[in-house]
Amino acid sequence: MTPRLRTVASFVPEKSSIIDIGTDHALIPMYLLKNKRITHAIAVDVNPGPYETAKQAIYDKNLQAYIDVRLGNGLTVVKENEADIAIFAGMGGILINKLLQQSPQIVKNLKGLIVQPQLAAEKLRQYLYEIGWHINNEALAKEQDHIYQIIYALPGTKPMPSYLELEIGPILLQNKPPLFKFHIEELLRRHKKILKGMQESTQTSNLEELNKKSALIKDLEMMKTW
Repeated sequence: MTPRLRTVASFVPEKSSIIDIGTDHALIPMYLLKNKRITHAIAVDVNPGPYETAKQAIYDKNLQAYIDVRLGNGLTVVKENEADIAIFAGMGGILINKLLQQSPQIVKNLKGLIVQPQLAAEKLRQYLYEIGWHINNEALAKEQDHIYQIIYALPGTKPMPSYLELEIGPILLQNKPPLFKFHIEELLRRHKKILKGMQESTQTSNLEELNKKSALIKDLEMMKTW
């Protein structure tokens, strides 16, 4: 497995059961079963191709009794209390938000969420707090030149993190793991590009948003020297 998927898998509590959304080749469920970390899994994919690939991979390893592969959109093919932990890895933060929004009763009964957004991690963090969850742990993984953020959330209301904490990750900011510098540099590149686009836009940009973005970039620049 890749460093990104191994880091995602590392957050799964022992002896738990999982729902892996966007499972593709069912790599995470098979890895966790092989290492005796989970009791069973539901592997879900919305696309017929990856769904069939996952089914075949599980059949080849004779794991049908432990991994149930389902074709469908997010948690809509899951019943309440079928598993403890839901994993959303390799999709955008806004899409993860939508998938959580469409199945509130399933989410309500989960014991944990492990999310790895490709984009818009800050919006996903904010949404988790808005629906009464909080971030318990975070990690970074590097593949080629890209830094991935992995978030482990638990049910329970806690105060909303600050704007800066939502952007960086409250636990990442607190712990400053080995890849933290690369994470800050990647955030800087992205936000500088966004600010440049806002400044060059022919449409009138919101002054408050421009100032907010400029202040964020200054804060990130300061962190490079830590």
